[in-house]
Amino acid sequence: MLRKDGAAMFTIGEFSRIAQVSTRLLRYYDEIGLLKPVHTDRGTGYRYYNAEQLLLLNRILALKDLGLSLEQIQLLIKGNISTDEIQGMFLLKKAQIEQQIQADLQRLRSIEARVQAMRHVEASLPIDVILKHVPAQSVLSVRTTIASFTAGLSLFDEVTAALPEKDIYGFRFCICHSKSFAKHNIDLEMGHLLEVASHAPVLLCDGLHLRFRELPAVAEMATYVVQGGLETIHAGYIDIGTWTETHGYHVVGMPREITLQAPQEPDGSDLITEIQFPVTLHHSA
Repeated sequence: MLRKDGAAMFTIGEFSRIAQVSTRLLRYYDEIGLLKPVHTDRGTGYRYYNAEQLLLLNRILALKDLGLSLEQIQLLIKGNISTDEIQGMFLLKKAQIEQQIQADLQRLRSIEARVQAMRHVEASLPIDVILKHVPAQSVLSVRTTIASFTAGLSLFDEVTAALPEKDIYGFRFCICHSKSFAKHNIDLEMGHLLEVASHAPVLLCDGLHLRFRELPAVAEMATYVVQGGLETIHAGYIDIGTWTETHGYHVVGMPREITLQAPQEPDGSDLITEIQFPVTLHHSA
């Protein structure tokens, strides 16, 4: 069918195939006034659309896929929302979805690690905990309260970037000084082991400083090496806890986490961490 100006019009079926949407949806959008046909035959009731309406339909469908209600979409369409504005909304939604995907993947890896730990215990497999003496160790570190472990990773990156002479620093480490495990508002110390006997303070953001200090020697440290992202490290703590009870030890201080290999993979699966827990033998009464 042709318009009065000679331009072609599409039947609702033709427009449905071109736009890749159902005729039912097009009829509904017509009923609520969101996308009216350019012409409706009074005699037959047939609806006709033109190619220019594909742009409007794409705007509607994009906003719908972004999670907006039809009422919200109607307001935005009436306000002549631009493609740039829709693009901005898309980028925000994309970031939110990607963040949720990462959180879900971390949760799955954590569940997998817990299941493996249960299998380990049920099979009575030997636990590779090594008991060793750890001498006093010079470190350059910062201690602060962080909102979450994710924020801690960002601070760790800042710490590494701020170091002036890369060749004098050893492994990264962290110590959680909170009285119990916490996911938020964590009292955390992090930094690098040092190969020198002194070091000047290093300024970080927000007025924080890396400062020189010495970690005390520990006569007996139960150590266990874990490979995997941060969400899997708890399996190492479980193994240490099981080992200490089995061998007549109990923990006597704050654990340390030493990063033997920093992650290169996006999911952190190649991270290698040594957990160090100060322990002592139970003494019989």
